[in-house]
Amino acid sequence: MIKVTFYYNSDYEIERFELKGHANYDDVGYDIVCSAATSNSLAVINSLDTLQGVKFKDVKAEEGYICCEVSTDDIKKSQLLLQHLRLALEEISKEYPKNIKLFEK
Repeated sequence: MIKVTFYYNSDYEIERFELKGHANYDDVGYDIVCSAATSNSLAVINSLDTLQGVKFKDVKAEEGYICCEVSTDDIKKSQLLLQHLRLALEEISKEYPKNIKLFEK
């Protein structure tokens, strides 16, 4: 199962997200849940960087792990894309509840 955690600041703005694990929906290369979660997450990271010019405290993308933490100065301008990601992953988790689960901290 992919466990997605969104971390919020005191103003309830997303400042970090993290995906851990594997969906195990299908074999590697055929796992549509993994593909959807990964492509949405990486697209948002790339859009934050390229389109919004956001600075990051941390970004990692490894086998079974993706994390992104936005710099404190850029949290406000990051919210639309980060909220978009949360909604997209929430919809995926509704369709595949055995394969992806969201948490908020």
